[in-house]
Amino acid sequence: MEENKLKTTDKEIIQDEKKDSIFSLFRQLGPGMMVAGAFIGTGTITTSIVAGTNNGYNLLWASVTLAVILTIVLQEMAARLALATGLPLATLIREKLGLWASLIAVVAIAGGNSIYSVGNLSGVGIALGGLVEGFPVWGWMFIVTLFYWALLMIGKYSVMEKAITILVAIMSVTFLINMVIVQPDYSQVLTGLIIPKFEISDTMLILGLIGTTVVPYNLYLHSSGVVERGWHKNPDKNMRLMRFDTLIPIFLGGLVTMAVGVVAAKVLNPLRISEGLEIVGAQQMAMALEPLLGNAAFFLFSIGLFAAAVSSMPMAALSAAYVVTQSFKLSSDMKSPPFRIVFTLVAWVPFIFAAGVKNPVWTIIMAQSVNGMLLPITAIFIFYLINKKSIAGKFRNKPTTNILGIFAVGFAIYLGVMNILRALGIA
Repeated sequence: MEENKLKTTDKEIIQDEKKDSIFSLFRQLGPGMMVAGAFIGTGTITTSIVAGTNNGYNLLWASVTLAVILTIVLQEMAARLALATGLPLATLIREKLGLWASLIAVVAIAGGNSIYSVGNLSGVGIALGGLVEGFPVWGWMFIVTLFYWALLMIGKYSVMEKAITILVAIMSVTFLINMVIVQPDYSQVLTGLIIPKFEISDTMLILGLIGTTVVPYNLYLHSSGVVERGWHKNPDKNMRLMRFDTLIPIFLGGLVTMAVGVVAAKVLNPLRISEGLEIVGAQQMAMALEPLLGNAAFFLFSIGLFAAAVSSMPMAALSAAYVVTQSFKLSSDMKSPPFRIVFTLVAWVPFIFAAGVKNPVWTIIMAQSVNGMLLPITAIFIFYLINKKSIAGKFRNKPTTNILGIFAVGFAIYLGVMNILRALGIA
């Protein structure tokens, strides 16, 4: 009897340790949650709704499957580099690849983030443009920019970020519930997820769907987050945590992206076919939520779209400041003059351009597609660094990871080239 009791107790202890282990992993989620929170923004919601409205379920392979795989592969490599070296990506590029590589990274990230913020400000205009009759759209853009810039200047942006994250989370759950309510054809959903279908005319939209999920600046933020958490001090022990932190949040973000696209395909695509529906603002996009929210759909969708837009802008400005200061070996303290100059430029220059935007929906999509074209620059740097034994040591890439990464980035390069050729009238 005593022996059986001991065996039972041992089993319970083992089970409790497993529970504690899983609970501990969830409790320590951090850098990966930041990545997922950044890509569930205006760009994701807008491009996914446009894709679902115009193409039904056909582009889910791009917005969900390919984008999530590409994000996981690249973010895991960037985080693994930080584990192996204890250095954020921008610093590593400067030390191992030299000044010219740093200059390329700075131009890509600072420029890309500025364009990305133009898209986010366009989202603010869509969400709030009709809120007060007679008040100009650029006025809302100015107020929002001033608000988050001031919070960055005094280092108090975290309160705003937490509040907005809650709003975005509520909106994400709303889309997931709505997906169940509208009862889509799940066989078509599965087909859309695994079988690529697209026309050449869809190139910019596809690149936007990828660019809104695989955000280049997230690669720099993720590596900085790993270093700030101190995971590099015990890389062998924290490898499992880092991969869990990468996989789970990005998978959940992909699930939300899928829900947005599926709801649009089920609710709005038939209206496009029968009535010629065009997505030109929040009113048309909000129709996707009417099965769940009824008459309140427009108001609640506008709040969610506003929250999604504003939540991404401080991160874009901050990441640009980190990349520039780390690349040129300047102070990365938030209150240092170089850091403030960079995030001020990335905050206010986009406002000047966004104020003159005539077609905000397609401006958002274009901003995401530019990010998609800039992605290969950082991806190539990461591929090179993670394959160097002298840099990554035993954490360098395995052949399978290289195959996945090269295929995914190669596809993004193909789309980027086709988009440029199409813009020039060649393709």
